[in-house]
Amino acid sequence: MVTSLIWKATAYRFLDTLILIFPFYTVMFAERGLTPIQIGLALAAWSLTAIVLEIPTGALADRVSRRWLLLIAQLFRGSGFLLWFLFPGFWGFLAGLVLWGVKTALVSGTFEALLFDELKAAGREQDYARAIGRAQTGRFVGVMASALGAAALADLGYPALTLISAVTAVLAAASALALPRAPLALAIHRVNPIHRMRQGIVEALTRPGVLQILLFIAGMQALLAACEDYWQIFAMEVGLRSAQIALFVAAMGGAQALGAAVAHRVPLGHRAALHGLVVLAGCCLIAAAATFQTWSVALAVLFTGLCRIADVQADAQFQHALSGEARATVASVKGFASQCAIMLLILNFGTMAQFSSYRMAFLAHGVALTLLGLGYVMWSTNLLRNPAKG
Repeated sequence: MVTSLIWKATAYRFLDTLILIFPFYTVMFAERGLTPIQIGLALAAWSLTAIVLEIPTGALADRVSRRWLLLIAQLFRGSGFLLWFLFPGFWGFLAGLVLWGVKTALVSGTFEALLFDELKAAGREQDYARAIGRAQTGRFVGVMASALGAAALADLGYPALTLISAVTAVLAAASALALPRAPLALAIHRVNPIHRMRQGIVEALTRPGVLQILLFIAGMQALLAACEDYWQIFAMEVGLRSAQIALFVAAMGGAQALGAAVAHRVPLGHRAALHGLVVLAGCCLIAAAATFQTWSVALAVLFTGLCRIADVQADAQFQHALSGEARATVASVKGFASQCAIMLLILNFGTMAQFSSYRMAFLAHGVALTLLGLGYVMWSTNLLRNPAKG
């Protein structure tokens, strides 16, 4: 049962990222005449949509069938790709990213809660790190596959790749039907949704250990996401051509897939080790931005792999810290915090790039990630010495 669940979850995440336009979309925005600030605004609109819908969709996922929410989410994003195809300008791109934000909110928290609760029902919740790691592996194998496909089909042009991406979104939606019906979510459907939201927020704020790991994940994911949407432009600025950019994105997907696959085997049980890994990742990003040569993309690939290990481990710690009564809602509180930070940092990235350069924006975010890791290293080390403060 558990093996079947993991394979179905992995297949869903694979198709979720099998998007041929993914390696090129910010480059496409730039080539269509959008300025760095306009790109930042469009990406921030995606994040703002996710912020507004994050907690309500999490509460909804604790009341209705989670697999149907995961199906509907993909159809929203597919509709956004159709808008990109029909209206390839600022407003079309912005509207498509808003629909992508709806998809993000529907999946965030819902997928994690479905996976954990199904494992818990089978008495195998200790396998969550392995299961979410495998699902994340599928996700980034999808990124790698889409990037390799985009490299081979780059000559077709952006419109064709965008249209193909809309079709694969329908396939991803269909794959959600193979996921379980999430009996826990169905069993509590009579609970008042406002009460569920309040319960989730209170648990996030008051349950021991939850708020600390939630803020750490939110900060880390925000810094990663702020950079993620600009990696294609990084590759373009250091001199890679279109097909090479796609191969670079494929390499990043491969590094993240490998990181997710081995994350549960990496001995990061102590918080200081986890936070130290984030410091190492931040140093890789600093080095990539400081050198800013063609070969610097190798440092970027290493950076993404290390971050994926840290993300899987941190998410496992977060899920184990929850009580489970409003798991999807609390997970959505985490997503809400992440999206708030992401929106601010995406806008900050675009503004920095507009008034300085993309290189300086990457460098600044690398410094910020390193400082985040260092701050938590000091906090976790102090907690180890004084456990009563935890």
